[in-house]
Amino acid sequence: MSNYDPGVSELARKREEFCRHAKAWSERFGLSLSEALCRQLGEHYELLLRWNERINLTRLVEPEEAARFHYVESLYAGGFLHPSVRRIADVGSGGGFPGIPVAVARPDLEVLLIEKDQKRAVFLSEVARQLGLENVDVVHGRFEAYEHRDFDALFCRALERMAEQLPRLLAFAEGCQQVILLGGDDLERAVRCHVGRRWSWRSLPIPYARKRRLLLLERPAPEGVPRGT
Repeated sequence: MSNYDPGVSELARKREEFCRHAKAWSERFGLSLSEALCRQLGEHYELLLRWNERINLTRLVEPEEAARFHYVESLYAGGFLHPSVRRIADVGSGGGFPGIPVAVARPDLEVLLIEKDQKRAVFLSEVARQLGLENVDVVHGRFEAYEHRDFDALFCRALERMAEQLPRLLAFAEGCQQVILLGGDDLERAVRCHVGRRWSWRSLPIPYARKRRLLLLERPAPEGVPRGT
C-alpha cells in the first residue's frame, strides 16, 4: 500500500517554488541569498503554510507573493540596521516578519518577538525551535507590558492600527537607537506628526511596492560625535 500523501507533495512543491522566487526577488532587491539561508526561510514558509490552515497568520501565502512581500522585504529592512545594533525587538510579529528572516540572516543578533495573540506566539516559538534559532526569544503579551526594554532597535511591520499606536510605540522605544517601520501614507503622516526632535527620520521607497514605504527613525548623534560611538 502506498504512503503517498498529496498534501506533503504539494507543500514540497510550494516550498521549492518559494525558494526559487526568494532567490530571484533577492537579486532584484540587491540582496544575496545563500542556499543555507534559503533553506531555513523555506522551512519557515512551510510551517507558515501548515499553521495558517488552523490560525490566521497571513492572507499572502502563494510562493512568489510570500517570498517577496514577507521574506525579501524583511531582509531588505534588516539591511538598514546600524552596525552597532546587537538586540532588536519585533513588535506585533504575527507570522514572524520581519523578525524571523532577520534572525536567520543575522545569527549575531538577539531577536525578541513580541506578539499579543497567544496562538501566534506559540507558532513563533515552534518556528524558533524547529529552525534551531537560539538567538530568538518570544514574548506573549502587549508590547506596553514588556518591562525589560534592553534592545537597541525596534521593528514594526504588522501591528494592528500602527499609525494610531505610534505614540505608544515610540514611548516603548525610548531607549532605542533605531526604529524601523514598514507601512503606507497614513503611517508616514503619523511619523511626521509625532517624532518631534527626539528622532531624525527618513521615508524610503520599498522596491516594487507602490503604496508602502520604509520609515527609518534614528537618534540624532550629538554634534561632533560620530553615530555609534
